[in-house]
Amino acid sequence: MKFADRLFETTKELWESYLEHPFVKGIADGSLGIDKFRFYMIQDYRYLLEYSKVFAYGIIKSGREDIMRRFAMMVKDTLDGEMDIHKKYMARLGITSEEVAEAKTSIINQSYTSYMLDVAAKGDVLDVLVAVLSCAWSYQYIGEHHVKIPGALENETFGEWIDGYSCEGYRASTQEIIDLVNELGENITEDRVKYLEQVFINCSRYEYMFWDMAYSKEM
Repeated sequence: MKFADRLFETTKELWESYLEHPFVKGIADGSLGIDKFRFYMIQDYRYLLEYSKVFAYGIIKSGREDIMRRFAMMVKDTLDGEMDIHKKYMARLGITSEEVAEAKTSIINQSYTSYMLDVAAKGDVLDVLVAVLSCAWSYQYIGEHHVKIPGALENETFGEWIDGYSCEGYRASTQEIIDLVNELGENITEDRVKYLEQVFINCSRYEYMFWDMAYSKEM
């Protein structure tokens, strides 16, 4: 079993529970309140700014030029790719750049990003990759589930979100992270495996808490 698959097995049941969360289900069936989605968009935009910094640690930590270039592209893909989805939605929802800049970051959001940054600062390239993997991969997991639901992709409010996280370009960017995790995770010690499994589990738990936070609009 490849290392990324082993990581996935530790959180499979948790990821399945994402699909039953009222926020995630509300995106699939179109029932999610716009106020909740608006709150989520602001918080997730602020999250992505910190998420980009985690990728940037990969540039600092790597001694290989090819990996440095990959991390540089991951930063660009997040800032100029994934965040474009948010900017389009924010324009439609009347969210201004000033509102995002002045918004407070929720305590769950702050805790999650601080944890990832701490893992990245203390660890090596593989630690950085595992810290970001649950976010990137679980969004693809949700997007690929939702795209199979009749009418979900055609929903005028949430269809673009679903398409963004199930499209070929997003899958390719996630696969690049998975491939690097498998490459760098080959032949690591069992103690190292256990540590990184816990990082992956922790980040996956934070993902669930993020959905909870967004649904209740908890600060």
